[in-house]
Amino acid sequence: MKAFMNHHEHAHEAASAGKFRSHSSSTLMLVSLAHGINHAQAGLKPLVFPLVLRELNFGYSELGIMLGVASAVGGSLQLAAGALGRILPRHHILGLGNASVGICFILLGLAQSYFQFFFWTVMSRVGGAAQHPVGSSLLSHHFQKKRLGVALATHFTAGNVGTAIIPLCAAIMIGLWGWRVTTILFALPAILVGMGMCIWLKDPAAAKPAEARQPTSFWEDSGQAIGNRNLRWILIAAVVAAGGSGHGIIASFLPLYLTHSLGMTVPAVGLIFTLMSVGSIVGPMLGGKLADRYHPQRILVISYSLSAVTALILPWLGTNFAGVAIAAFTLGVTAFGTNPILQTLVAQTSSDRIRDTGFAWFYTATFLAGAIWSPGVGYLSEWLGLKAAFGAMAASFVLAIACVALGRLREVAIDHGHGAAAHSHH
Repeated sequence: MKAFMNHHEHAHEAASAGKFRSHSSSTLMLVSLAHGINHAQAGLKPLVFPLVLRELNFGYSELGIMLGVASAVGGSLQLAAGALGRILPRHHILGLGNASVGICFILLGLAQSYFQFFFWTVMSRVGGAAQHPVGSSLLSHHFQKKRLGVALATHFTAGNVGTAIIPLCAAIMIGLWGWRVTTILFALPAILVGMGMCIWLKDPAAAKPAEARQPTSFWEDSGQAIGNRNLRWILIAAVVAAGGSGHGIIASFLPLYLTHSLGMTVPAVGLIFTLMSVGSIVGPMLGGKLADRYHPQRILVISYSLSAVTALILPWLGTNFAGVAIAAFTLGVTAFGTNPILQTLVAQTSSDRIRDTGFAWFYTATFLAGAIWSPGVGYLSEWLGLKAAFGAMAASFVLAIACVALGRLREVAIDHGHGAAAHSHH
Protein backbone atom coordinates (compact mmCIF):
# COMPACT_ATOMS: atom_id res chain seq x y z
CA MET A 1 0.00 0.00 0.00
CA LYS A 2 2.84 2.36 0.97
CA ALA A 3 4.64 1.53 -2.30
CA PHE A 4 1.44 2.31 -4.18
CA MET A 5 1.09 5.65 -2.37
CA ASN A 6 4.73 6.56 -3.14
CA HIS A 7 4.25 5.61 -6.78
CA HIS A 8 1.07 7.73 -6.90
CA GLU A 9 2.89 10.71 -5.33
CA HIS A 10 5.79 10.42 -7.78
CA ALA A 11 3.36 10.20 -10.71
CA HIS A 12 1.53 13.29 -9.41
CA GLU A 13 4.82 15.19 -9.02
CA ALA A 14 5.93 14.18 -12.55
CA ALA A 15 2.58 15.33 -13.97
CA SER A 16 2.87 18.66 -12.09
CA ALA A 17 6.45 19.16 -13.36
CA GLY A 18 5.34 18.41 -16.92
CA LYS A 19 2.45 20.87 -16.61
CA PHE A 20 4.81 23.56 -15.23
CA ARG A 21 7.27 22.97 -18.09
CA SER A 22 4.38 23.35 -20.55
CA HIS A 23 3.39 26.65 -18.86
CA SER A 24 7.03 27.78 -19.01
CA SER A 25 7.29 27.03 -22.73
CA SER A 26 4.05 28.84 -23.56
CA THR A 27 5.16 31.77 -21.39
CA LEU A 28 8.47 32.02 -23.25
CA MET A 29 6.70 31.81 -26.62
CA LEU A 30 4.09 34.48 -25.87
CA VAL A 31 6.41 36.89 -24.02
CA SER A 32 9.01 36.66 -26.82
CA LEU A 33 6.35 37.05 -29.51
CA ALA A 34 5.06 40.15 -27.73
CA HIS A 35 8.60 41.57 -27.61
CA GLY A 36 9.03 40.96 -31.35
CA ILE A 37 5.71 42.71 -32.07
CA ASN A 38 6.75 45.57 -29.76
CA HIS A 39 9.95 46.14 -31.77
CA ALA A 40 8.14 45.65 -35.08
CA GLN A 41 5.75 48.47 -34.16
CA ALA A 42 8.72 50.66 -33.23
CA GLY A 43 10.32 49.82 -36.59
CA LEU A 44 7.14 50.82 -38.43
CA LYS A 45 7.07 54.38 -37.05
CA PRO A 46 10.13 55.82 -38.92
CA LEU A 47 8.56 54.64 -42.20
CA VAL A 48 5.25 56.28 -41.32
CA PHE A 49 6.65 59.64 -40.11
CA PRO A 50 7.44 61.21 -43.54
CA LEU A 51 3.84 60.56 -44.67
CA VAL A 52 2.29 61.69 -41.37
CA LEU A 53 4.27 64.96 -41.39
CA ARG A 54 2.90 65.79 -44.83
CA GLU A 55 -0.69 64.73 -44.16
CA LEU A 56 -1.07 66.20 -40.65
CA ASN A 57 1.07 69.24 -41.49
CA PHE A 58 3.76 69.37 -38.79
CA GLY A 59 7.54 69.74 -38.96
CA TYR A 60 10.82 68.23 -37.74
CA SER A 61 10.86 70.21 -34.49
CA GLU A 62 7.39 68.95 -33.52
CA LEU A 63 8.48 65.40 -34.45
CA GLY A 64 11.62 65.77 -32.28
CA ILE A 65 9.57 66.98 -29.31
CA MET A 66 7.14 64.06 -29.70
CA LEU A 67 9.96 61.47 -29.88
CA GLY A 68 11.76 63.02 -26.90
CA VAL A 69 8.63 63.01 -24.71
CA ALA A 70 7.73 59.44 -25.76
CA SER A 71 11.27 58.22 -25.01
CA ALA A 72 11.35 59.95 -21.61
CA VAL A 73 7.94 58.50 -20.66
CA GLY A 74 8.86 54.97 -21.82
CA GLY A 75 12.20 55.04 -20.00
CA SER A 76 10.93 56.50 -16.72
CA LEU A 77 8.00 54.06 -16.53
CA GLN A 78 10.38 51.06 -16.38
CA LEU A 79 10.51 51.64 -12.60
CA ALA A 80 6.73 51.95 -12.30
CA ALA A 81 6.30 48.68 -14.23
CA GLY A 82 8.72 46.96 -11.83
CA ALA A 83 6.75 48.29 -8.86
CA LEU A 84 3.47 46.96 -10.30
CA GLY A 85 5.06 43.54 -10.88
CA ARG A 86 5.48 43.13 -7.13
CA ILE A 87 1.76 43.68 -6.49
CA LEU A 88 -0.18 42.39 -9.52
CA PRO A 89 0.18 39.15 -11.54
CA ARG A 90 2.91 39.77 -14.13
CA HIS A 91 1.08 38.08 -17.01
CA HIS A 92 -1.87 40.43 -16.52
CA ILE A 93 0.42 43.50 -16.57
CA LEU A 94 2.08 42.27 -19.77
CA GLY A 95 -1.18 41.22 -21.41
CA LEU A 96 -3.07 44.44 -20.69
CA GLY A 97 0.02 46.50 -21.57
CA ASN A 98 0.42 44.87 -25.00
CA ALA A 99 -3.31 45.04 -25.73
CA SER A 100 -3.30 48.75 -24.83
CA VAL A 101 -0.37 49.35 -27.23
CA GLY A 102 -2.47 47.72 -29.96
CA ILE A 103 -5.45 49.98 -29.16
CA CYS A 104 -3.13 53.02 -29.28
CA PHE A 105 -1.94 51.96 -32.75
CA ILE A 106 -5.54 51.76 -33.98
CA LEU A 107 -6.08 55.30 -32.68
CA LEU A 108 -2.79 56.41 -34.29
CA GLY A 109 -4.11 55.14 -37.61
CA LEU A 110 -7.27 57.21 -37.09
CA ALA A 111 -5.49 60.40 -35.88
CA GLN A 112 -6.63 63.62 -37.58
CA SER A 113 -4.23 66.12 -35.99
CA TYR A 114 -0.67 66.48 -34.66
CA PHE A 115 -1.97 66.57 -31.06
CA GLN A 116 -3.87 63.28 -31.50
CA PHE A 117 -0.88 61.59 -33.14
CA PHE A 118 1.43 62.96 -30.36
CA PHE A 119 -0.91 61.78 -27.58
CA TRP A 120 -1.37 58.21 -28.86
CA THR A 121 2.35 57.85 -29.64
CA VAL A 122 3.20 58.72 -26.02
CA MET A 123 0.40 56.49 -24.66
CA SER A 124 1.71 53.54 -26.70
CA ARG A 125 5.01 53.86 -24.80
CA VAL A 126 3.07 53.73 -21.50
CA GLY A 127 1.57 50.34 -22.38
CA GLY A 128 4.87 49.00 -23.72
CA ALA A 129 6.93 50.04 -20.68
CA ALA A 130 6.30 46.74 -18.87
CA GLN A 131 7.64 44.47 -21.65
CA HIS A 132 11.32 44.59 -20.69
CA PRO A 133 11.40 44.53 -16.86
CA VAL A 134 8.21 42.53 -16.21
CA GLY A 135 8.77 40.14 -19.13
CA SER A 136 12.32 39.35 -18.01
CA SER A 137 11.24 38.97 -14.37
CA LEU A 138 8.37 36.61 -15.28
CA LEU A 139 10.75 34.43 -17.34
CA SER A 140 13.31 34.36 -14.50
CA HIS A 141 10.64 32.95 -12.16
CA HIS A 142 9.60 30.31 -14.70
CA PHE A 143 13.08 29.10 -15.60
CA GLN A 144 15.11 29.84 -12.41
CA LYS A 145 18.70 28.58 -12.98
CA LYS A 146 18.09 25.91 -15.63
CA ARG A 147 17.97 27.37 -19.16
CA LEU A 148 17.55 30.87 -17.70
CA GLY A 149 20.18 32.37 -20.02
CA VAL A 150 18.58 30.83 -23.11
CA ALA A 151 15.10 32.00 -22.05
CA LEU A 152 16.24 35.60 -21.47
CA ALA A 153 18.26 35.50 -24.72
CA THR A 154 15.21 34.26 -26.67
CA HIS A 155 13.12 37.13 -25.27
CA PHE A 156 15.84 39.69 -26.13
CA THR A 157 16.54 38.24 -29.60
CA ALA A 158 12.85 38.24 -30.56
CA GLY A 159 12.94 42.03 -30.28
CA ASN A 160 16.00 42.21 -32.58
CA VAL A 161 14.27 39.91 -35.10
CA GLY A 162 11.26 42.25 -35.09
CA THR A 163 13.56 45.23 -35.69
CA ALA A 164 15.42 43.46 -38.53
CA ILE A 165 12.57 41.98 -40.60
CA ILE A 166 9.82 44.58 -40.33
CA PRO A 167 11.09 47.59 -42.37
CA LEU A 168 10.83 45.78 -45.75
CA CYS A 169 7.44 44.19 -44.94
CA ALA A 170 6.07 47.50 -43.62
CA ALA A 171 7.32 49.43 -46.66
CA ILE A 172 5.46 47.02 -48.99
CA MET A 173 2.27 47.27 -46.89
CA ILE A 174 2.41 51.09 -46.84
CA GLY A 175 2.89 51.08 -50.63
CA LEU A 176 -0.20 48.85 -51.06
CA TRP A 177 -2.61 50.22 -48.44
CA GLY A 178 -1.21 53.50 -47.09
CA TRP A 179 0.12 54.36 -43.62
CA ARG A 180 -3.26 54.41 -41.83
CA VAL A 181 -4.37 50.88 -42.77
CA THR A 182 -0.83 49.53 -42.17
CA THR A 183 -0.69 51.09 -38.68
CA ILE A 184 -4.08 49.58 -37.78
CA LEU A 185 -3.01 46.15 -39.13
CA PHE A 186 0.10 46.31 -36.92
CA ALA A 187 -2.21 46.82 -33.93
CA LEU A 188 -4.06 43.52 -34.25
CA PRO A 189 -1.22 41.09 -33.31
CA ALA A 190 -0.47 43.11 -30.14
CA ILE A 191 -4.12 42.94 -29.04
CA LEU A 192 -4.39 39.19 -29.76
CA VAL A 193 -1.11 38.32 -27.98
CA GLY A 194 -2.05 40.58 -25.05
CA MET A 195 -5.40 38.78 -24.64
CA GLY A 196 -3.60 35.42 -24.95
CA MET A 197 -1.23 36.35 -22.11
CA CYS A 198 -4.09 37.28 -19.79
CA ILE A 199 -5.99 34.05 -20.52
CA TRP A 200 -3.31 31.33 -20.80
CA LEU A 201 -0.24 32.41 -18.85
CA LYS A 202 0.48 31.85 -15.15
CA ASP A 203 2.68 33.79 -12.72
CA PRO A 204 4.60 31.31 -10.48
CA ALA A 205 4.94 33.98 -7.78
CA ALA A 206 1.12 34.21 -7.52
CA ALA A 207 1.00 30.61 -6.21
CA LYS A 208 2.94 31.53 -3.07
CA PRO A 209 1.18 32.10 0.28
CA ALA A 210 -0.30 35.59 0.68
CA GLU A 211 2.10 36.50 3.49
CA ALA A 212 5.11 35.61 1.30
CA ARG A 213 3.79 37.87 -1.43
CA GLN A 214 2.96 40.79 0.89
CA PRO A 215 4.80 43.69 -0.77
CA THR A 216 7.12 45.98 1.14
CA SER A 217 7.70 49.55 0.04
CA PHE A 218 9.04 49.82 -3.53
CA TRP A 219 11.72 52.22 -2.33
CA GLU A 220 12.63 49.86 0.50
CA ASP A 221 13.10 47.07 -2.06
CA SER A 222 15.02 49.49 -4.29
CA GLY A 223 17.36 50.23 -1.38
CA GLN A 224 17.86 46.48 -0.89
CA ALA A 225 18.50 46.00 -4.64
CA ILE A 226 21.02 48.85 -4.90
CA GLY A 227 22.54 47.73 -1.57
CA ASN A 228 23.20 44.28 -3.11
CA ARG A 229 26.91 44.64 -3.95
CA ASN A 230 26.82 42.27 -6.92
CA LEU A 231 23.70 43.77 -8.46
CA ARG A 232 25.15 47.27 -8.02
CA TRP A 233 28.28 46.39 -10.03
CA ILE A 234 26.15 44.70 -12.73
CA LEU A 235 24.14 47.93 -13.10
CA ILE A 236 27.31 50.05 -13.27
CA ALA A 237 28.85 47.68 -15.87
CA ALA A 238 25.66 47.88 -17.98
CA VAL A 239 25.62 51.69 -17.77
CA VAL A 240 29.23 52.16 -18.89
CA ALA A 241 28.93 49.47 -21.61
CA ALA A 242 25.88 51.28 -23.07
CA GLY A 243 28.39 53.41 -25.02
CA GLY A 244 28.92 50.49 -27.38
CA SER A 245 26.37 47.77 -26.75
CA GLY A 246 23.15 49.48 -27.79
CA HIS A 247 21.39 49.83 -31.14
CA GLY A 248 21.37 53.60 -30.58
CA ILE A 249 25.17 53.97 -30.85
CA ILE A 250 26.33 51.21 -33.21
CA ALA A 251 23.31 51.32 -35.53
CA SER A 252 23.61 55.12 -35.86
CA PHE A 253 27.36 55.62 -36.21
CA LEU A 254 28.45 52.57 -38.25
CA PRO A 255 26.43 53.55 -41.39
CA LEU A 256 27.61 57.18 -41.01
CA TYR A 257 31.25 56.06 -40.85
CA LEU A 258 30.90 53.72 -43.84
CA THR A 259 29.18 56.39 -45.93
CA HIS A 260 30.89 59.64 -44.93
CA SER A 261 34.40 58.47 -44.00
CA LEU A 262 34.88 55.50 -46.35
CA GLY A 263 32.60 56.66 -49.19
CA MET A 264 30.92 53.25 -49.57
CA THR A 265 27.87 52.87 -51.82
CA VAL A 266 24.38 52.47 -50.38
CA PRO A 267 24.15 48.73 -51.33
CA ALA A 268 27.55 48.05 -49.67
CA VAL A 269 26.50 49.87 -46.50
CA GLY A 270 23.18 47.99 -46.55
CA LEU A 271 24.93 44.62 -46.82
CA ILE A 272 27.36 45.38 -43.96
CA PHE A 273 24.52 46.71 -41.80
CA THR A 274 22.49 43.57 -42.54
CA LEU A 275 25.44 41.39 -41.45
CA MET A 276 25.65 43.33 -38.19
CA SER A 277 21.88 42.85 -37.69
CA VAL A 278 22.29 39.09 -38.26
CA GLY A 279 25.08 39.15 -35.66
CA SER A 280 22.73 40.94 -33.24
CA ILE A 281 20.33 37.97 -33.57
CA VAL A 282 23.01 35.24 -33.30
CA GLY A 283 24.92 36.95 -30.45
CA PRO A 284 22.25 37.03 -27.72
CA MET A 285 21.28 33.37 -28.29
CA LEU A 286 24.94 32.33 -28.18
CA GLY A 287 25.54 34.48 -25.08
CA GLY A 288 22.49 32.99 -23.33
CA LYS A 289 23.56 29.40 -24.07
CA LEU A 290 27.12 30.03 -22.85
CA ALA A 291 25.80 31.80 -19.71
CA ASP A 292 23.85 28.62 -18.85
CA ARG A 293 26.88 26.33 -19.38
CA TYR A 294 29.69 28.42 -17.88
CA HIS A 295 30.10 31.24 -15.34
CA PRO A 296 28.07 34.13 -16.85
CA GLN A 297 30.54 36.76 -15.61
CA ARG A 298 33.46 35.07 -17.44
CA ILE A 299 31.45 34.97 -20.68
CA LEU A 300 30.64 38.66 -20.10
CA VAL A 301 34.33 39.60 -19.79
CA ILE A 302 35.20 37.63 -22.94
CA SER A 303 32.36 39.33 -24.89
CA TYR A 304 33.40 42.81 -23.74
CA SER A 305 37.06 42.07 -24.56
CA LEU A 306 36.24 40.87 -28.10
CA SER A 307 33.94 43.89 -28.59
CA ALA A 308 36.67 46.33 -27.48
CA VAL A 309 39.30 44.76 -29.77
CA THR A 310 36.90 44.71 -32.76
CA ALA A 311 35.82 48.34 -32.21
CA LEU A 312 39.49 49.42 -32.12
CA ILE A 313 40.45 47.41 -35.22
CA LEU A 314 37.49 48.40 -37.43
CA PRO A 315 38.66 51.98 -38.29
CA TRP A 316 42.14 50.66 -39.23
CA LEU A 317 40.70 48.27 -41.84
CA GLY A 318 40.06 51.22 -44.17
CA THR A 319 38.03 50.33 -47.26
CA ASN A 320 38.78 46.59 -47.02
CA PHE A 321 35.17 45.47 -47.59
CA ALA A 322 35.60 41.86 -46.38
CA GLY A 323 37.47 42.99 -43.26
CA VAL A 324 34.88 45.66 -42.37
CA ALA A 325 32.01 43.20 -43.01
CA ILE A 326 33.58 40.57 -40.69
CA ALA A 327 34.25 43.22 -38.03
CA ALA A 328 30.64 44.50 -38.22
CA PHE A 329 29.26 40.95 -37.89
CA THR A 330 31.62 40.28 -34.94
CA LEU A 331 30.49 43.50 -33.22
CA GLY A 332 26.87 42.44 -33.74
CA VAL A 333 27.56 39.05 -32.09
CA THR A 334 29.73 40.22 -29.18
CA ALA A 335 28.28 43.64 -28.31
CA PHE A 336 24.62 42.59 -28.55
CA GLY A 337 25.33 39.22 -26.96
CA THR A 338 26.10 40.83 -23.59
CA ASN A 339 22.53 41.91 -22.74
CA PRO A 340 21.05 38.46 -21.89
CA ILE A 341 24.22 37.64 -19.91
CA LEU A 342 23.71 40.79 -17.83
CA GLN A 343 20.02 39.88 -17.39
CA THR A 344 21.01 36.38 -16.24
CA LEU A 345 23.31 37.93 -13.63
CA VAL A 346 20.52 40.28 -12.47
CA ALA A 347 18.23 37.27 -11.97
CA GLN A 348 20.92 35.19 -10.24
CA THR A 349 21.93 37.93 -7.81
CA SER A 350 18.39 39.00 -6.83
CA SER A 351 16.06 37.31 -4.36
CA ASP A 352 12.48 36.56 -5.42
CA ARG A 353 11.19 39.62 -3.55
CA ILE A 354 13.44 42.18 -5.22
CA ARG A 355 13.83 40.62 -8.68
CA ASP A 356 11.17 42.84 -10.30
CA THR A 357 12.81 45.85 -8.70
CA GLY A 358 16.26 44.70 -9.86
CA PHE A 359 15.08 44.33 -13.47
CA ALA A 360 13.25 47.68 -13.31
CA TRP A 361 16.45 49.44 -12.19
CA PHE A 362 18.50 47.53 -14.80
CA TYR A 363 16.32 48.71 -17.68
CA THR A 364 15.91 52.23 -16.31
CA ALA A 365 19.70 52.56 -15.93
CA THR A 366 20.43 51.24 -19.45
CA PHE A 367 17.72 53.42 -21.07
CA LEU A 368 19.06 56.56 -19.35
CA ALA A 369 22.68 55.58 -20.07
CA GLY A 370 21.91 55.23 -23.77
CA ALA A 371 20.30 58.69 -23.75
CA ILE A 372 23.48 60.18 -22.21
CA TRP A 373 26.02 58.24 -24.33
CA SER A 374 24.36 59.03 -27.71
CA PRO A 375 24.86 62.84 -27.69
CA GLY A 376 28.28 62.34 -26.04
CA VAL A 377 29.51 60.13 -28.88
CA GLY A 378 27.87 62.52 -31.37
CA TYR A 379 29.79 65.54 -30.04
CA LEU A 380 33.03 63.51 -29.93
CA SER A 381 32.55 62.49 -33.59
CA GLU A 382 31.84 66.11 -34.56
CA TRP A 383 35.02 67.24 -32.79
CA LEU A 384 37.49 64.43 -33.60
CA GLY A 385 35.91 62.65 -36.56
CA LEU A 386 33.81 59.48 -36.86
CA LYS A 387 36.76 57.19 -36.04
CA ALA A 388 36.55 58.59 -32.51
CA ALA A 389 33.09 56.98 -32.13
CA PHE A 390 34.72 53.53 -32.27
CA GLY A 391 37.32 54.65 -29.73
CA ALA A 392 34.47 55.66 -27.40
CA MET A 393 32.79 52.26 -27.91
CA ALA A 394 36.04 50.43 -27.10
CA ALA A 395 36.56 52.61 -24.01
CA SER A 396 33.04 51.80 -22.77
CA PHE A 397 33.74 48.05 -23.09
CA VAL A 398 37.08 48.35 -21.25
CA LEU A 399 35.38 50.31 -18.45
CA ALA A 400 32.70 47.58 -18.23
CA ILE A 401 35.44 44.91 -17.87
CA ALA A 402 36.94 46.99 -15.03
CA CYS A 403 33.52 47.11 -13.32
CA VAL A 404 33.13 43.32 -13.54
CA ALA A 405 36.64 42.90 -12.11
CA LEU A 406 36.08 45.43 -9.31
CA GLY A 407 32.74 43.84 -8.44
CA ARG A 408 34.46 40.44 -8.14
CA LEU A 409 31.38 38.95 -9.78
CA ARG A 410 33.10 35.56 -10.06
CA GLU A 411 32.26 35.21 -6.35
CA VAL A 412 28.51 35.69 -6.80
CA ALA A 413 26.52 33.32 -4.62
CA ILE A 414 23.67 32.23 -6.89
CA ASP A 415 20.22 32.70 -5.37
CA HIS A 416 17.87 29.95 -6.53
CA GLY A 417 14.76 31.80 -5.42
CA HIS A 418 14.72 30.86 -1.74
CA GLY A 419 14.25 34.45 -0.73
CA ALA A 420 17.67 35.38 0.58
CA ALA A 421 19.56 38.14 -1.20
CA ALA A 422 22.68 37.00 -2.99
CA HIS A 423 25.98 37.94 -1.46
CA SER A 424 29.74 37.64 -1.94
CA HIS A 425 32.07 35.58 0.20
CA HIS A 426 34.98 37.83 1.15
